[in-house]
Amino acid sequence: MKNGKLKTEDARFGICALSLAVAMGITAAVFFVDSALGQTQKVSISISSRSNTSVSYYVAASKGFFRDEGMDVEIIQANPRLGTMALLNGDVAFTGTFVSTVRGILSGFPLKIVVVAFKKGVYYLIAHPSIKDVQELRGKKLGVSSIRGADHLVAEELLRSKGLNPAQLQPVALGDTSVRLQSVTTGAVEVTVLSPPHDLMAQKAGGKVFAGPPEIGMPASGMITSEKLIKENPQFVRRGVRALLRANRFIEENKAETIKVLLQWVKQTPEIAARSYDVELKSILRDGIMSDAEMESFIERLGNEKKKTVDDVRDFSFARQVWKELEAGR
Repeated sequence: MKNGKLKTEDARFGICALSLAVAMGITAAVFFVDSALGQTQKVSISISSRSNTSVSYYVAASKGFFRDEGMDVEIIQANPRLGTMALLNGDVAFTGTFVSTVRGILSGFPLKIVVVAFKKGVYYLIAHPSIKDVQELRGKKLGVSSIRGADHLVAEELLRSKGLNPAQLQPVALGDTSVRLQSVTTGAVEVTVLSPPHDLMAQKAGGKVFAGPPEIGMPASGMITSEKLIKENPQFVRRGVRALLRANRFIEENKAETIKVLLQWVKQTPEIAARSYDVELKSILRDGIMSDAEMESFIERLGNEKKKTVDDVRDFSFARQVWKELEAGR
């Protein structure tokens, strides 16, 4: 991003530099300069895939909300494990990769959720056109982004809702959503779980929807950062939260402009982007906060074997403060 304008090359996702930095143990260039000096901070943020659920980050970058907070943001696509490692190492300041990172928190990683974008993401269980009945999926391949990631867990719940034991399928880790879309349409896997806009793309290619909202949902996207950064630079975290919550409010109030942003960042037709907005994006959490009861239910679904408390997982103090200021017009 340069001179407040989002260039085409800034909208591309680069995994190579991040992967190399993590693999070599090198800290990437993430500078936290006091904004009082009037200097722009170079900030890296990771997301796991090019999907519409990362819309808050697209809007915050495209509409200058990060820039208003003194942040020159680079959004990097990385697989969930690398993204979590990068966050722990300080190579990125925030991640929007949600469920996989929260599972890391439950295992003991010193990270915190500071914003939730969607408390119930939209997922569809979609099979190859050759599959005519859900029972035909026994012994078939289930395409997932990562083993035990969000879409894998949701797929299992959707399969159970249709009377099929997910243990009867073979999970195959495929990574990015676009790869899962291609795999299910070509028959490389027989079934997968997709969110907007990729679910409609699969249907247009003949994919069969066997289950979907509102049957099952799981929080999707948000902002997670390290406890170290919260402790050492809380004002920086607050600025990042402010940029994202401004984006959330913009998304809810500006459908047409949000669709334009989506078309810049994710390859799709205007029709598909509009449907994605109506089905999912308009339900974005303006204040970025889930209730304690909702959070407790979420972490139990992920398998809270170490009995982590809600306070171990989230810190919504920044979101509460920022939202109060935004509502007051500050």
